[in-house]
Amino acid sequence: MSGLMPLCGLALLAIVFTLTLKKDSPAIAFLLVLVTGLVILFRVFSEISGAVQTFEQAFGQGGIGQSLYLPVLKVVGIATVIRVMSALCKDAGQSALAAKVEIAGAVLAISACLPLFQQVLSLVGDWAR
Repeated sequence: MSGLMPLCGLALLAIVFTLTLKKDSPAIAFLLVLVTGLVILFRVFSEISGAVQTFEQAFGQGGIGQSLYLPVLKVVGIATVIRVMSALCKDAGQSALAAKVEIAGAVLAISACLPLFQQVLSLVGDWAR
């Protein structure tokens, strides 16, 4: 939470500069947005390791193994990356590419969840016997 205000300030500053530059030099405005987005993402990704450790401790105390929550975390990560990439494609005027990126993300999310689906089917199979 402590990093929220600097990130919001950086985003607002980038928006103001982008709106100012967009009319005269759209390429520089786009690069400014891209660099600002990357800075924000790198900052957020540095915070993820602490969150993952907290999840591992909490699920470990609850007796839930990695095989159950790891696919969910992978899907959340995939969804986040795909959403950002799709927005970048749309900002660049490439809506067809954005749609293909979203389809690829859906396929990747389903493939990341396959181990979880297998465990659920195994559990249902054992329960039905």
